[in-house]
Amino acid sequence: MLRFLKWFFGFFSSYVHPFERKVDKFFRNVKSTDSISSIKDSLLALMQENLVIVSVWMEKKYKGYTYLSKSVRRKMYEDVEKIKMALADFEKNLVVGMEDLKALIDEKGLVFPVGDEEKLKYLFVIMQFLQPGRIYQYIQTASFGKLLRDPSVEKLEGDCNQIVTLYMYLYSLKYPLSDLNIKLLPEHVCLHFRNIDIEATNGTFQKYTENKEVLPATEIVSTNLLDLTDFREEVQVISPRVIVKSAQLAFAISSLKALVAKNLNIAYHNLAVGALKSNDFETAIFYLEKEGDPAGIKAAYHNGALYYLKNHDFSKARFFASKSGNPELEKTIRYNEGVYFYEKGSINSALKIFTSLGDEKMKKACYAKMYNNLVKKVINVRTLPDVKSHKSTYLKMLDLARKMGDSNLEQSVKETLSNI
Repeated sequence: MLRFLKWFFGFFSSYVHPFERKVDKFFRNVKSTDSISSIKDSLLALMQENLVIVSVWMEKKYKGYTYLSKSVRRKMYEDVEKIKMALADFEKNLVVGMEDLKALIDEKGLVFPVGDEEKLKYLFVIMQFLQPGRIYQYIQTASFGKLLRDPSVEKLEGDCNQIVTLYMYLYSLKYPLSDLNIKLLPEHVCLHFRNIDIEATNGTFQKYTENKEVLPATEIVSTNLLDLTDFREEVQVISPRVIVKSAQLAFAISSLKALVAKNLNIAYHNLAVGALKSNDFETAIFYLEKEGDPAGIKAAYHNGALYYLKNHDFSKARFFASKSGNPELEKTIRYNEGVYFYEKGSINSALKIFTSLGDEKMKKACYAKMYNNLVKKVINVRTLPDVKSHKSTYLKMLDLARKMGDSNLEQSVKETLSNI
């Protein structure tokens, strides 16, 4: 029974591994306002526990690759175990001479990391294990899943981001990831260990001088989040909010705020544009404010005011107009609201608006309409007793005639009243 319940709930779950749930929960709780210092240790611990699942889940959720189904991910995790076994067998049979290793380091003008010989030796094992042409081959803009294969059946394929991620995962099987750093080069990333650059795409030691800044291991996560989608893979439509979440995550976990902020603002902008197309002005303004686009915010308020005016939602139209910074637009909204009430016969409401606007022409039009409505009440009056019974109506008509400034009407009503 217990086995059945486990299968039943697993069938309907979106996760194929308990750690996927943990990864998902962590990223869902990260906010763009979080400081890197507050989440760095937690992220590093997550990566140390299983960087492969961290990377696969990120690609599923934030890249939208349709091939990452539950069955495919389950197979990937099985193949990772085969990669680990293959590496263990490879390490047993590889003889690494420390003097030869030092010579390779010296050859590049690098300093051998005294005290970390075993760690460097293990990195060298990984470099030899993943030598291009053996079980790995480099391809541009790859998804991480192409590296997670049974090495006895097909080659592992990946770009610089992906192969660096696999290096880091294999290193984490023995040592802490805090030992490692990465370097971001022009359109490229390499692994870095104790002042030694490791070119993972071809398994060599290097001394790159284009960029001397080394970044913590956690930066590989933001780098992968911002990496291009594999053009060979079919992707599902990712909601703008998920795209923004991806950019927010990259911003939160990266120390390169200026670089990542650009991507975050682009995501905010795209989400705002999508909301504007759907006439969802509140959402658009929310993201434009996050983007920091004052001109866009004003335009959104302006367009929102016109949209709600067109749909006779005057309360919202007035609110949006008041935020647009355009007093003339506010007057236009109020004027059109008054006309709407005037045409619908809500003369008192219309008159109140035109009075507040100081529009004498439309005030007189309202008085005229009110006068004509009173005329309809007395149009069939023929006898003096009937005239007397409508005295209050004639008095209102006299007041309206005066407000209209129509002397002829005023005189006519006075004559009628003089006979009462």
